[in-house]
Amino acid sequence: MKYNDLIFKYAMIMIFGIIIFYIDEKDFFDYTLTLFLIDILALIKSILIVYLSYKKIVHITEHDIPYHVYLRFMLINIFLVILSFTVDYICLYKVDHHSFIGLHKNFNYPELIFEFWYFSVLNFSFFGYGYLMPISVASKFVVLLEVLLSFTTIFFVLSDFVSLKDSLSNRLKEKRKQNE
Repeated sequence: MKYNDLIFKYAMIMIFGIIIFYIDEKDFFDYTLTLFLIDILALIKSILIVYLSYKKIVHITEHDIPYHVYLRFMLINIFLVILSFTVDYICLYKVDHHSFIGLHKNFNYPELIFEFWYFSVLNFSFFGYGYLMPISVASKFVVLLEVLLSFTTIFFVLSDFVSLKDSLSNRLKEKRKQNE
């Protein structure tokens, strides 16, 4: 799996969030349906990220790729996860300004982007919310998804990768022997 392919997939996921924001701006749906759509897309995105990460680990194992390549993949993965959840938070806030508390009412768009990026970094790194907190069910659900995804990603990074790699490698060797 090429990094450009992975970046493209994440970009497509973020574009879905922007499309939902556009749909809400045009008032095609009730805002609660739009919040539900954002939550569903965030859930699908989270499942896809875990799947792609696992698939990459299997690929690295099959091709005996060095560990530093895996770490580079994980760094790109973490950056894209944080960025994609930033887009989700902005969409939630734009659809319903009561999704989060702690934001100044007079923030301009670049300040909102920074605040939600900062919020996403804090969630992903387990440092906590600080002054910004989700208060709606939709925003709490998306925050929960990011925290669970963060835990899964950190588990992949901090786990004994060599053991995981050996385990997958042994399983693949056994599978090849059975197929012969």
